[in-house]
Amino acid sequence: MLKQIQIGFSAYRKASKFILKNKLSWFYLIPLFLNVLLFSATIYGTDFITEGITNWCLEYFGLEKGGEYYETVGVIIWWLFYVVIKLVSWIIFHFVSGGLILIILSPVLAYLSERTEKILKGNEYPFNLNLFIKDVARGAIIAARNTILQLIIMALIILLAFIPLVQVVTPFLLFIVAAYYYGFSFMDYTCERRRLTLKESVRFMRNNKGLTLANGSIFAGAIMIPWVGGLLAGFVAINSVVAATISVHEAEDKNLLK
Repeated sequence: MLKQIQIGFSAYRKASKFILKNKLSWFYLIPLFLNVLLFSATIYGTDFITEGITNWCLEYFGLEKGGEYYETVGVIIWWLFYVVIKLVSWIIFHFVSGGLILIILSPVLAYLSERTEKILKGNEYPFNLNLFIKDVARGAIIAARNTILQLIIMALIILLAFIPLVQVVTPFLLFIVAAYYYGFSFMDYTCERRRLTLKESVRFMRNNKGLTLANGSIFAGAIMIPWVGGLLAGFVAINSVVAATISVHEAEDKNLLK
């Protein structure tokens, strides 16, 4: 397990060099575009929802447009709901951003993992649209499944945090859970090319926990950075899927896979 962890972490250093050497840096433009899109959608969505709630409240309280208190009350209500909606959306995004980004980027990550393996091993995978769609769908389903399981387990850990002794190790346990499920998602792209079923993939991850944890730890750490974690996640995901592909093949070459 320790050797797997070492290979998993060292693969991140190799991934950065691999991306630069093989002219794959253009993949970073995709999460950049995604960030701009999500940022714009968040601003527009917050303004739209806040405006709708404000108008409903003003009508509910019978305040006519242009009346004595219309503008004052309207501004107070608008800012109140604007701050609340912003805060709630940030909290939700903070907890689900990792899985959400992996779902959105699944076509990109599937293709990048395949390109990485082709450069590393020379393995050719002739393009088949139906098979590609199936692989992308599996990647999105795996990411969604892992996110749901991750949130359920995290919720249980947080509840157990009320026990004094458990409270001390709660942050560590939350990180371990996140790292495992993120690592699962990144490594599964290699598993799906080998036509492993979901059940077989789950068993593969459990048997190779060291590699899985190491592959997901950097992404999990990035997500947990306050305020900017969600913005960094897409860029880190590019490195993570390359690192996962490299590490699986390296562990396999050294007969460390179970």
